[in-house]
Amino acid sequence: MSNGAFYLRASSVALLAGLGLALAAGGNAALAQPKGDVVIAMPQLNQQFDPTAMVGATPHMVYDYLFDGLVNQGPEGKVPALAESWTISADGLQIDFHLRKGVKFHNGDAFTADDVKFTFDRVMAPGSTHAYGRGFTESVERIEVVDSHTARFVLKQPWPAFFTTARYALTPIAPKAYYEKVGDKGFQDKPIGTGPFFLSAIQAGEFTKFEANTSYWGGASKVKTVTQRLVREPFTRYAMLERGEADIVTGLTGPLLERIRGNPTVKVYLARFSGTAGIQFNKDVFPEAENRNVRLAVAHAINRKEIAEKIQAGVCEPATSIISPGTYGYYDGLPQISYDPEKARSLLREAGIKPGHKVTFTVQTESFVAVPNAPQVLEAIAGNLESVGFSIERKNLDNAAWIALMRSKKPTGIFYTPISLPDDGGEVINSYFVSWSGWTAQSIKRPEYDELFKAQLKTSDPKQRIALLQSFVKQEFENFEHVPLLWCHTPFAANTKRIKSWVPPMGSGYHMDMKRIELVQ
Repeated sequence: MSNGAFYLRASSVALLAGLGLALAAGGNAALAQPKGDVVIAMPQLNQQFDPTAMVGATPHMVYDYLFDGLVNQGPEGKVPALAESWTISADGLQIDFHLRKGVKFHNGDAFTADDVKFTFDRVMAPGSTHAYGRGFTESVERIEVVDSHTARFVLKQPWPAFFTTARYALTPIAPKAYYEKVGDKGFQDKPIGTGPFFLSAIQAGEFTKFEANTSYWGGASKVKTVTQRLVREPFTRYAMLERGEADIVTGLTGPLLERIRGNPTVKVYLARFSGTAGIQFNKDVFPEAENRNVRLAVAHAINRKEIAEKIQAGVCEPATSIISPGTYGYYDGLPQISYDPEKARSLLREAGIKPGHKVTFTVQTESFVAVPNAPQVLEAIAGNLESVGFSIERKNLDNAAWIALMRSKKPTGIFYTPISLPDDGGEVINSYFVSWSGWTAQSIKRPEYDELFKAQLKTSDPKQRIALLQSFVKQEFENFEHVPLLWCHTPFAANTKRIKSWVPPMGSGYHMDMKRIELVQ
């Protein structure tokens, strides 16, 4: 089955003839020379540059500048990048990636299929520390070099999620010859890729500076340099924006967003549907949650609308499912669960839960990319639960401690389930709903969920896979193992005196796609 070039949206897959993407050839890059400098003030700085040792989604903050994947994140979803197109065998067990010709790494070396094989071989190697290596080893038998510009993935089973999941599709490609020459430490110190920028300066824990690659195959960036600067305090970042010391600030909180929106010289841009979150239950420590009415009561107790509007300043919206409109497999047919404290109390009475019933609840003390203002959001939810009769014992954790708790499979009785880069419904199911989930207490025991997950994993037909994922959404709405909470967009504030236009990519708060930004002249 030949696909030409795929353009992947949340709930549909459209075929484009040939390239069909208006991607500029490298020869056109010289026509428009990059000008100007952009400074981004950020609450966190990632300086991990080796894509074969990826530790999570956060390093995409720098990978987006230095590298390309076979597929890249575009304004409306994923688009072909180093792979111009690909051909999938009838049984779904072989994918031939037809690679873009004429692409060069920052040091001038030509990009070939050897680099693709090298990158994924390292990701799948025994002892690999790559955060998503397991997904590859479970699905990929081997990578073959067919010729200089054809890389073949021989699969153990069909793997349609490769194309719709950022953790797989966007894997940055590293240069084989250079990496083998300098080693992993040398590569971390002086990384090179095929991306629209190269690393020009760095101060550990302070700033990272990138300079435009004027020979970029997709056309040179309009800006010459971009500097990511660590500024932890949100109102300090805003002051830098007002003084012209920063052109863009990230990590915007609710109170800061309100202030920004009152400033006519600042514009807020959104990376749409970059996060999703809900509420789940550890039935080992909160066995009453086996009763659907208890779970439904929790849903009716939470004032999502007020949280979205007052705490998150409108950058989030009430969700009907953990699978958002930006997620592959989204189903647009579910009603909102109403905020109805009296109904919540009634459901709890029916379930035999008396006022003052104690339950533990996790409150993160730091914001998470998936949910802006997470500490305030979770505190508001705790208050909502107390208002309907629960006695909430808060467990306050920073992000590292929260991750450790979740990985231990011993979360609190009620806990929240954030997902950054929620681009594929199958991966959402895998994270929180299958019996072997690595992020929960594994107290959802529904064989039909396990079977549905396995079925969609092996389905190579996009329409059939979407139907399976939407079937899960409808089943889960009836079962209500999970309380839908919020769909969130990542906000960025830009100085309109400096930034003329920009469209952050959909579905990711990490990919800023700075090559497309246009400055005021």
